[in-house]
Amino acid sequence: MGIGTPVRSPTVPDFADDPTTELERKARALSVVALTETITYCVLFYFWLIQPNIAGKAITGSVHGMVWLTFCAMVIMIAKDMGWTWAYVAVAIITGPIGGLLVWSRLRREGVPDTRPAATNSHHASRESRD
Repeated sequence: MGIGTPVRSPTVPDFADDPTTELERKARALSVVALTETITYCVLFYFWLIQPNIAGKAITGSVHGMVWLTFCAMVIMIAKDMGWTWAYVAVAIITGPIGGLLVWSRLRREGVPDTRPAATNSHHASRESRD
């Protein structure tokens, strides 16, 4: 190591006072988007078949389309880090609102894999025991 080369400790969190990893933050955001995708689809379904309304269908359809594209991108981007198969990703995307619920429930049930180094894990464990 040369002079002026920064030394980065593996125990320093990404954000001050936030012990979560980047993957945990991404998974939390995906969980919200997955539920939002399902909800916007249900609202669109309402304006499409139950109470037909052209304006409601147009506005909700536009919002749902943007949320669905966001959901697709987020699922594809996080799949490798989560250890998901491409078959699961395809099912989650193709099945629409059901896929949103699948992703949401899987994130709640399994959480994210622990990819932190052992030193980081012991740091967080000792920090949690002090709190």
